[in-house]
Amino acid sequence: MATPKGSHLFVNVSPSEARRRLKGFGHGVRKVQSAGRNRAVVIHTATGQHLSELEAKFADVGFSSTENDLGELIENLRNLGPKSASWLREVGITTISELERLGPSLAYRLVRAKQPKASLNLLWALAAGLKDQDWRDLSDREKEKLRADSEQS
Repeated sequence: MATPKGSHLFVNVSPSEARRRLKGFGHGVRKVQSAGRNRAVVIHTATGQHLSELEAKFADVGFSSTENDLGELIENLRNLGPKSASWLREVGITTISELERLGPSLAYRLVRAKQPKASLNLLWALAAGLKDQDWRDLSDREKEKLRADSEQS
């Protein structure tokens, strides 16, 4: 089966979630398919107002007409579970590139301000995840430096 012709809209949700959001929308949507982990591509022919309405369906999770402009979701960071990812989203950190820009210590402080239950394991998970390693592999020295950085105001 040939891929339908049309423009691409890359969105930071799974294909099934994208289909759910688009249920009953119509307006030029040809197909929704996977574009990687927690990412879908909507193939469409929407223009003008219909394109704006289509984009509005995904404004809360991020969208782009090119795959490279769309940051990888924070949920895809190694070591993070759904609760930690939701805490990060609550403080406005939605992509891994945003976490890289802020750094794990500042991100941890932001989360702790809203979620006092967040433990140092979150800090270890963020730092190790940015290095694509397991949080338990951080050395005691690295953990001590992270702890000191996170306690600075």
